Amino acid sequence: MLSLLLPHGLAHAAPEPQKISEAVRADLAKDDKATFWVRLKGEASLTAAHRATTKDDKAKQVYTAKSQHARSSQANLRKLLDARDAEFTPFWIVNAVTVTADAKLAAEIAELPEVTAIEPVRTLSLPKPVPGTAEAKVNAVEWNVDRINAPRVWNELGARGEGIVVAHIDTGAQFDHPEIAAQYRGRTSAGGHDHNYNWFDPAGICPSPAPCDNNGHGTHVMGTMVGASGIGVAPGATWIAAKGCEGQTCTDASLLAAGQWVLAPTDLTGANPRPDLAPDIVNNSWGGAGFDPWYKATVDAWIAAGIFPMFANGNEGPACRTSGSPGQYVASYSTGGFDVNNVVYNRSSKGEGENGEIKPNISAPAVNVRSSVPGGGYSSFTGTSMASPHVAATVALIWSASPRLQGDIAATRPLLDSTAIDVSDTTCGGTAADNNVWGEGRLDAFAAVNAAPREGLGELKGTVSAEGAPLAGATVSVTGPLSRTVTTAQDGAYSLPRLVPGDYQITVTKFGYGQATATASVVAEQSATTDVTLTPAASAVVSGTVTTAGAPEAGATVAARGTPVSAVTDASGRYRLTLPHGAYELTVTPASRCSSSATAEVSVAGDVTKDIELPLRGDNFGYTCRSGSDAYVAGTDRLALTGDDEATQVTLPFTVPYYGTGQSRAWVTTNGFATFAADRATTGSNTTLPSTGAPNLAVYPFWDDLSVDAQAGVYTATSGTAPRRTFVIEWRNVTFYSDTTQRMSFSVLLGEDGSIGYRYKDVDSERERGSSATVGIENAGGTDGLLYSYNTAALTDGQSLAVTASRHGLAIGAVTDANDGDPLAGAQVKIGDVATFTTGADGAFYGQVPSGDYTVEVSREHYGTFSQQVTIAPGTLTRIDTALVTGRVSASVAEVTVVMPAEASRARTVELTNLGSPTAYTATADAAWLTVAPAAGELAKGQSAALKISVSSAGLQPGGVRAGTLTVRSASGRQPVIEIRVTVAVPKLQVAVDAGGARALTDGEGDTWTADRKYAQGAHGYVATSTSTHTTTRTIKGTTEQELFRRVRENMLEYRFDNVPSGTYTVELGFAETRSTGMGRRVFDVIVEGQLAIPALDLALEAGTYTAVTRQHTVKVTDGQLNVRFAARKGAPIVSFVRISERPDKP
Repeated sequence: MLSLLLPHGLAHAAPEPQKISEAVRADLAKDDKATFWVRLKGEASLTAAHRATTKDDKAKQVYTAKSQHARSSQANLRKLLDARDAEFTPFWIVNAVTVTADAKLAAEIAELPEVTAIEPVRTLSLPKPVPGTAEAKVNAVEWNVDRINAPRVWNELGARGEGIVVAHIDTGAQFDHPEIAAQYRGRTSAGGHDHNYNWFDPAGICPSPAPCDNNGHGTHVMGTMVGASGIGVAPGATWIAAKGCEGQTCTDASLLAAGQWVLAPTDLTGANPRPDLAPDIVNNSWGGAGFDPWYKATVDAWIAAGIFPMFANGNEGPACRTSGSPGQYVASYSTGGFDVNNVVYNRSSKGEGENGEIKPNISAPAVNVRSSVPGGGYSSFTGTSMASPHVAATVALIWSASPRLQGDIAATRPLLDSTAIDVSDTTCGGTAADNNVWGEGRLDAFAAVNAAPREGLGELKGTVSAEGAPLAGATVSVTGPLSRTVTTAQDGAYSLPRLVPGDYQITVTKFGYGQATATASVVAEQSATTDVTLTPAASAVVSGTVTTAGAPEAGATVAARGTPVSAVTDASGRYRLTLPHGAYELTVTPASRCSSSATAEVSVAGDVTKDIELPLRGDNFGYTCRSGSDAYVAGTDRLALTGDDEATQVTLPFTVPYYGTGQSRAWVTTNGFATFAADRATTGSNTTLPSTGAPNLAVYPFWDDLSVDAQAGVYTATSGTAPRRTFVIEWRNVTFYSDTTQRMSFSVLLGEDGSIGYRYKDVDSERERGSSATVGIENAGGTDGLLYSYNTAALTDGQSLAVTASRHGLAIGAVTDANDGDPLAGAQVKIGDVATFTTGADGAFYGQVPSGDYTVEVSREHYGTFSQQVTIAPGTLTRIDTALVTGRVSASVAEVTVVMPAEASRARTVELTNLGSPTAYTATADAAWLTVAPAAGELAKGQSAALKISVSSAGLQPGGVRAGTLTVRSASGRQPVIEIRVTVAVPKLQVAVDAGGARALTDGEGDTWTADRKYAQGAHGYVATSTSTHTTTRTIKGTTEQELFRRVRENMLEYRFDNVPSGTYTVELGFAETRSTGMGRRVFDVIVEGQLAIPALDLALEAGTYTAVTRQHTVKVTDGQLNVRFAARKGAPIVSFVRISERPDKP
């Protein structure tokens, strides 16, 4: 029963002057936007429809009256909404419009005098059908179908629902389910489908224009109405459907839109309504508690259009006064339920309806009703949702048998009432024959059809024989003013008692015999007799082997379509059929749900061999499965996960490839599934797969409403070695939330190689076999998935399922830097045009790739691109390791500081060296006073290049500082950009002394050096007890300043500088060994401001003789004097120059 818990008075206007409901006001207050109902005054007159004589005319008159009234009364409102560019949907089945608007527009709408109320749009929960257990069949039909005597209607009265169209408002229907596919009105004669006027999805839930059922409820209900193989009451009727419930919920907008469509079906765009295509009967296995008139206008419109309104009475029992709406309306015909023992279903709603009406009107089978479910399977459900389609289909049988009753609801209801089997139970009021527990009693379809009026009808009867003997089980079909089909009895007799007078064509068939035809004329109130003789047909043997993926498919059913002949393959996949000569379509249905069905054409004129290969069932990604009996695998480490609807997130011990991407975390739930999605999901309300609603990106070994109590647990384990490790999640001894007497165990095995395995243990009952569970896998968006079973008892004890990405292989590898061999993060690995991966911090990539031959390109910014050919084989691991080449450019310095006079220019040199692959480079400066040359170049591996940096102090005053950046760019992966800070400082004080010089000197850069002199207080100079100078004529290596370095002062103790302001100073010292002094013969220390600046300087050892050496040291001066001392260790100290510079750029 689909529960619609609607507040009372949904269709009632709010009292003046307050038209806008408090709920709508509250919704608008949140964000100044809401979707709401606008109710308008008045309803259309249906007088013209009541005067109409045919069903088509009745529907046309209702549609015309209601749509015209809606257009007229809603005109001002629609004009206002168009002017405000508002989003709205007008309805004509009720005088209302849904609107999405802000508070200002809502207030404007409320001011319209024709508006009676502004009410909230409601979303209503859809409870899951109660799972049942299968009852024994009776003569090859389900117990419930037999209990209402439907087979007697088929066989004795020749009515199967032919010529009648049934509809339901439900969760949809699997239109190609074998039970209901042939009866779908949208099926074309060529075998295709036209869904226009036959299917309506108001909320746009289904992924395509075709009918779908993302819940299962609707497919089950439709199967009970028209199912072909003994599950349906009226298998000869055709069907259409409207999806009034989106999934687990139903909105009032969808239910009203569906009710409107039923009266005047539209094309797939919702346009061009055709009331002439309205169904004869509409089943509604949904409702809400208590009396609520919100749907009355819709039901009244159906009745005026000649559409029988069938409703479930509800599942709110066992208390009295629990009948639901719309079932308890006087105009609605509603049903309660009973079980196989003719005992009332304990939750069947009871009690008087509108105006004291006896409710339910009648009772029908509701417990353990087996019918079709999505995925091509079957399940047993319980609820008055299951009872209602029995009555709806019985009306189809009545109208099929008595065409003059079609559309006459007032004449049909008494037939159902008067022929029902009375059950006396007055505990909720009423009488023994008509009470609020059973209504009129238990439904008897045969009695109801047999009681239909016979006036003006004739009969056709006869006997079918072959080789001189009566032939039982022959199918006799007649076409003419009516179409009917019956089966001959044991004595070969047939009877069609209620035929409209006219000429009929008779066709008689029975498997193994040739077809025969005859004609007959039926006269009112008379009986015509036509006997037919069949001739046996010649036959031969068809045999062969059924395989799947090359392996024998044991237990597959091979059937010849349109015949009763079938066989089951043996352990070797062999089958054998005996068929009459002729052309046949063989259908093969595998026992394993991992294989797909297949068909094969065969022509039989003698013995023939026909081998058949079955395709594996798979999803769009390429996942397929294989059922087996692999050993059960248990977990070892118990998770802290107990209770109902709970989940905990675990970090996987390795990356698991799933639908093309790697997964590292999973939410493990108590309800038998694990999702790799970021958000927690725990619902126990399972759906079919795929479904866009959460959860998604999950593995579902057994998704049901489970409970992990004190006797149960969820365990994990890791086994194997990389890259073939397996992570196990086991649900051990878990129970069902609604039935703690049943327990089972199952596990999922997640392979590092992308494999997925399911294992099952302690599976005994139908519930444990999956009658209310979902088994399969699904991708992240809920747009692709592999469904093994949904609400179908498909599992067995000890069973295993292996799920494999059969069209994919696993590509793994690592990308490293060819220079240092370390991992390279952020590299792009492109495999053909089918997959692209990005390496992680460890340089690794990992993912599933469709099998095939590909060019792999590995690249990263500032690195070379690597290409190679690879072959990805299905189910195998292909390793692709790559070292990307790149430059490795470095600079000789990280910063350059130039201390220089004001209004001067200076040049410095920075050396670039490339220790990696050949690369180009560029060099740029970010300031006008800073330039670099060359601006670009090429560096081979091991090559160096000098950059000349030119700076200017123009505009700087003494004490001024300026800074800029020299940027070097290259294709060096680890350091593609080198930034060198360049600083120019103009000192407030600078003293430069040419040690040993007798006169002032200007060097090559234009700096002035003073002549050397002895220290005098208040000035600067050297301090010594015995000192001398020495000059060489030899060239000093390593410098262009020959004059500064050819002269030296020897054996001084100190250079002292007086009147030095407090601050930071850099002391620059030049040295050159101007004699042929051997190593170790001249060794000395240099101490600056008491700090050992240069220890044990041995010029001959460090640089060699006649070679320039420069050093500098930065110190703070606080006492007004700067001292540079020279301490001999061996031999006499020497110095070429001394320069002190105040450093305004340093604190």
